[in-house]
Amino acid sequence: MTNNSTKIRVGVIGVGIGSAHLKGYSGVKEAEVVALCDLDESRAQSTAKNFNLDNATIYTDHRALLENPGIDAVSVCLPNFLHQPIAIDALNAGKHVICEKPLAMSAEQGQQIVDAAASNNKFCMVAQVNRFRDDSQYLKQIISDGQLGDIYYAHCGVLRRSGIPGYGGWFTTKSKSGGGPLIDLGVHLLDLTWWLAGSPNPVSVTGVTYAEFGPRKKGVTSLAKPGSSLDGTFDVEDLAVALIRFDNGLTINLEVSWALHNEKAKMWSHLYGDKGGCTWGDSLAIHSDLNNAHVNTSIDVPAGDNWKNEMQHFVDSIINNTAPNPSADQGVTMMKMLDAIYKSAETKREVLI
Repeated sequence: MTNNSTKIRVGVIGVGIGSAHLKGYSGVKEAEVVALCDLDESRAQSTAKNFNLDNATIYTDHRALLENPGIDAVSVCLPNFLHQPIAIDALNAGKHVICEKPLAMSAEQGQQIVDAAASNNKFCMVAQVNRFRDDSQYLKQIISDGQLGDIYYAHCGVLRRSGIPGYGGWFTTKSKSGGGPLIDLGVHLLDLTWWLAGSPNPVSVTGVTYAEFGPRKKGVTSLAKPGSSLDGTFDVEDLAVALIRFDNGLTINLEVSWALHNEKAKMWSHLYGDKGGCTWGDSLAIHSDLNNAHVNTSIDVPAGDNWKNEMQHFVDSIINNTAPNPSADQGVTMMKMLDAIYKSAETKREVLI
């Protein structure tokens, strides 16, 4: 434990996506949220009220929050360009960190976070919530038990038909986001699939990106506020496709879009081994052979609380002094893959990692 109390005391920086973290922490008996930070003080106050955090201290400057010696750990829940500087500030202040995906905007930035964690003897975990779905955990166990054999090919992705997240904000501005749907959505499915397959080392990437909707101001999500402006910057992709090769022979085919003339939105991860295959997404199924016959087995895994599971893992890592999974090191490897996809798309060549 890092304090003399019975709980890990947590501060949440950014109460937008931070609200999901707060939902998770509310189910973790070993955690106590003691501080919230947001540039919009009224939003932080209303969020505290919504989560019954009457005793939480409200900050508008993350540096002031980090000066509080009564905080053991922080959730960094901010736009991508703020992940690296604020995660490093938190680690240097002696706090453990869980940082929303992606870890940073590049592998170089991510490595700086890894170095800060090591020099301060603190943990930094990347928030990849799909790993903590109950169906993901179930499937991980099946694969780890060898029921599918050696995984040699996987196909994964998330395709939105019309889902550009607003227009002209940080999501669509490369200097603040690092990219479009690849770094926003693709990181989820690539991480999940890579983890299920055993997290081998990537060796090369071929990638292609397109921007066919955003520049024409088409494909903006229906979730955008009515009357939202279509002014501002759009200098990222709205579709990315990649083929990633790994040192153990695995190949992952990734497709991700914010906007595409697709039948409907979908999210999936399919893995194929020499003994069987599996599908993850709207449903979970195992595909194998039995007595020379093809057998497809649907598996019903009741939905759990992904966010609670994720925050529980982070808090348990601190209490037990065990490295979290995914660690910042894995976050750097993920960024190496994303960096290589963007570089391959730009150069129109395969990129070695």
